[in-house]
Amino acid sequence: MAKYTLYWSPLTSSFAPHVVLAEIGVDYELKLVDFERQEHKSESFLKLNPNGLVPVMLLENGSPMYESAAMVMYLADSYPEVGLSPSLSDPERYLYNQWLFYMSIEIYPAVDYCFKPEFISTDPSPSSQAGIRQRAGEKMIKCWKILDQALQDKLWLVGDRFTVCDIYMLMMTLWHIPKQFHIPNLPLVLYDDFFKQFKNVSRNVAATAEHPTVKKIMKLYPPEGLVDMYKSATNN
Repeated sequence: MAKYTLYWSPLTSSFAPHVVLAEIGVDYELKLVDFERQEHKSESFLKLNPNGLVPVMLLENGSPMYESAAMVMYLADSYPEVGLSPSLSDPERYLYNQWLFYMSIEIYPAVDYCFKPEFISTDPSPSSQAGIRQRAGEKMIKCWKILDQALQDKLWLVGDRFTVCDIYMLMMTLWHIPKQFHIPNLPLVLYDDFFKQFKNVSRNVAATAEHPTVKKIMKLYPPEGLVDMYKSATNN
């Protein structure tokens, strides 16, 4: 019997906990959530996550857990022998906590607001939505500059070690689609050439993407699904 169950979708932040589950080598089960059938809004799913959001991870005792950053931290700390997080007493633990929370609190919402401005505004006018997208894009640029500067003299976010922070950062770059998929009204910051200006971040995510487990899981998260979602979101 699987120790964990991950409710996932290629269009969500299930990527990071998905990679960590595979990396620690524990038995886990995958349950794909079908957005077209609105499974994330079903009564059974809302019992797991009342927010109606993916991912959700069932723990060994059956308790549901949501928030991808919390999941990767929980898993990494539960399997210290794998080395994906510094211990609580490690002098670099503060960096680990800092960057994981920084990305999930500062950048993640900005991505949401960039292609779904209605999350924070009831004004449906094009000018209002364009303004929100612009500010969200400016926020993303500011945050990525800070991360890029932090990586100026090193490869990994936490000291000289590969951690779940690097996996989480790669995930966030995967939400920037290839430029070949041109979508009218999509903010330019959501194309992957956005990262050409952040050479240190690009160096980090390139190294992370070469990790065997990451390579394997990335195949389950192709950009085409995001393209369709962004087209739908920016069609108004």
